[in-house]
Amino acid sequence: MMNNQSKKKYVLVCFLLATMAMFSQTKTKKVNSKIEKVIVFSQGAQVSRTANATFDSGKTELVFQGISPKIDKQSLQVKGKGRFTILSVIHQNNFLNTQQHRAEISKLESEKREWELKKTTETNILSILKNEEGILSKNQVVGGTNSGLKTTDLREAVEFHRQRLIDLVKQKTEIEQKIMGIDTTLVKLDKQLKALNQSDENATSDIVVTVSATNAVANASFDIDYYVLDAGWYSNYDLRVEDVNSPINLLLKANIFQSSGEDWKDVNMSISSGNPTESGVAPTITPWYLGLNQRRIQSTVQTFGQLVGNTISGTVSDYIGPLAGANVVVRGTSIGTTTDFNGNYTLKVPSVNSELVFTYVGMEEKIVPANSNVVNVVLEQSKVALEEVVVMGYSSRKSRKKYKEEEDYSIPMETTVAYQPTTISYEIKDPYTVLSDGKVYTAEIKTFNLPAKYQYLSIPKLDASAYLTAKITDWQDLNLFDGELNLFFEGAYLGKSLLDLQNASDTLEVSLGKDKGISIARKQLKEFKAKQFLSSYKTESRAFEISIKNNKPYPIEIVVMDQLPISNTKEITVQEEEYKEGTLAEETKIITWKVAIPSKNEKKLTIKYKVKSPKNASLILD
Repeated sequence: MMNNQSKKKYVLVCFLLATMAMFSQTKTKKVNSKIEKVIVFSQGAQVSRTANATFDSGKTELVFQGISPKIDKQSLQVKGKGRFTILSVIHQNNFLNTQQHRAEISKLESEKREWELKKTTETNILSILKNEEGILSKNQVVGGTNSGLKTTDLREAVEFHRQRLIDLVKQKTEIEQKIMGIDTTLVKLDKQLKALNQSDENATSDIVVTVSATNAVANASFDIDYYVLDAGWYSNYDLRVEDVNSPINLLLKANIFQSSGEDWKDVNMSISSGNPTESGVAPTITPWYLGLNQRRIQSTVQTFGQLVGNTISGTVSDYIGPLAGANVVVRGTSIGTTTDFNGNYTLKVPSVNSELVFTYVGMEEKIVPANSNVVNVVLEQSKVALEEVVVMGYSSRKSRKKYKEEEDYSIPMETTVAYQPTTISYEIKDPYTVLSDGKVYTAEIKTFNLPAKYQYLSIPKLDASAYLTAKITDWQDLNLFDGELNLFFEGAYLGKSLLDLQNASDTLEVSLGKDKGISIARKQLKEFKAKQFLSSYKTESRAFEISIKNNKPYPIEIVVMDQLPISNTKEITVQEEEYKEGTLAEETKIITWKVAIPSKNEKKLTIKYKVKSPKNASLILD
């Protein structure tokens, strides 16, 4: 038996063990967080969340739910502020807490169910009518002297039978037409639901932060930052010109899209030209070995013809059918577009050396050289599986005095425009919303009024049209991006052009399209066309007249270009060249006229030359 002293020691040890067990027991608590800021890159986005929590002393697992399941695990950062220590940060899937459906999707799904019920009702009615028709067909009225029916009764019975069958046929036709209409509506609803609810991934994820505190904490705050996939943006512009005496009005628009699995509602949003997914490491080349029986993987890209001009079009699909809302971006630029309802796209590219990046939620990204006018792509299902990962966390353990001093700290934010050596950022001034539906949300970022020097350009030998060009100086300070231009001149839509900053010089030159108010013609002067033979040589003469008529209500300046032939052999010589008022580039033999033409006036230019060549030589001189 234990004495009193031993009993006291035993009780004390038990108390200490119980206290330690209680202290060491890890508790779990769910914490709500809110998205405060999103920086959208050309690929992906940086999401910043904030949260406040209270918890008791000891170890506590704080579970932040409703997080995007598409986090780049290496990018997750958790910063805490308070008298506690962050022990670990875990990112894990949550298949029980699924993503919320948008009201629009729920409405369409409800509408689809109603149409399916209508189809069921009409199908049942049609079945009843067919059954009645079958009964009438099997029970024909049999007439004759032995039928027991009078002739008049027989005639009435036959007439009733025929009329009822006619009515049944009419009713069946009406029902079948209704069912066809319902089927058409159901197909449209299915396509719209597919476009709105593109992702097969409905799970969310949790960020589990394990903290330890000596005392209860009532005012802990957390900053959570991570990079998400399946997001991005591209730019385009509305360019308006009232007349050649007015400045250019240029509206920059950002087309933002995301299917990250979390909605960005009323958040501070910035767009950045940066792309964190790009590697800064130069490539290396390895030996290329050939082997027998090597096979090529079946191509999921179809191209047709070489790239002529700078416009590429095509279709993006999966193995089931076209993909609406797929993103097509010129790699390394902010030039891009999305596919329409039928999966079709059209895009202007800077050069044949460009590459197109095709992305769609739930599909593998595909990069294709932009070397053809038609590029059709089939995307494949993504094989990426989200795994539970353990990520480093930032711990914070401060004295109460230091905590109060740092309580109001803030992370530096981009201003309205931020320019770094490699990126440009714009912050949208008002809170902005982009839902996780893959749709493109267009934000008007900034309007520029740019003084420009307008000049017309024409090369009548190739195209008898006058192209209006605008030259903009000091454009480097405007913080612009590459992108397509929607052109408006004198209130009329002229089509599309391209703002290609990669190949621009100190003066940015933008082509604004054809101006129908200027008439241009190039014709050969027959009276100067002649051929003379001298011994074993011949001399051929050519002359062309270029007429430019200014039908506009104001004077214009136009640059007109033509050329003289160049001989690459001593047996052929070009003689007696004439190009009044023009300037000749000796190396290329290109002639340039700079002409000012008053309103409602016409200007004529001439070019003449003779070519001496061997008698039997066949030359193209026109």
